[in-house]
Amino acid sequence: MRFREAVAFAYAMDWPLNIGLTITWAALETAGERNEGHCLGRGEWEREKYTRDELARLCRSERLPFAALWGRDVGMDMGSHVHLSIFWPSYKLAQFVAVIERISGSSAAFVLKPYAADVVARSVCGGWQINMNNRKDDKQSALEWAEYIAAQHAKHPAPPEIKGKAFGISEAIGKTAQERARPVLEAREAKYGWMRQAAAERH
Repeated sequence: MRFREAVAFAYAMDWPLNIGLTITWAALETAGERNEGHCLGRGEWEREKYTRDELARLCRSERLPFAALWGRDVGMDMGSHVHLSIFWPSYKLAQFVAVIERISGSSAAFVLKPYAADVVARSVCGGWQINMNNRKDDKQSALEWAEYIAAQHAKHPAPPEIKGKAFGISEAIGKTAQERARPVLEAREAKYGWMRQAAAERH
């Protein structure tokens, strides 16, 4: 429920969660290039926090909110990995990729034009992958991705032990931010809600 509320709030604020990122640490550790600046030597919790901190730093550099949610897991096939959904301008995809390359230590095997395909970038070792949410109903797609992230542990007969938080929502779209923005959103709904309703009835 918290993820669904966070996604709905992100869209209400015009911060669509348009990028999905998956990082598979086991693949990076065994087959990655380990280019300069990587965080693979850090502990499992520390490297994932570092990843989020660096993405938040990237957002701040562009005067954007760090609107994101994530889920961590340890799978039978993928080992330790994280799924993250984030708001980031599609035309700045190259900047996002550059940060992931540095953090992971693994260069991109390809980077496609935004929305040219579902998978727009992947590392040479397959340790990280970036998807663009290019469905027509992108909000519903974001909700489904959030549900997929939230269901990570449900796949296991016995959920793995994970150091640190297994799931998270960034402050920009968290409960406190939602409560703070509620009066503004309710006023906007009261003023313009009839326009959205009319548009829905026409389609």
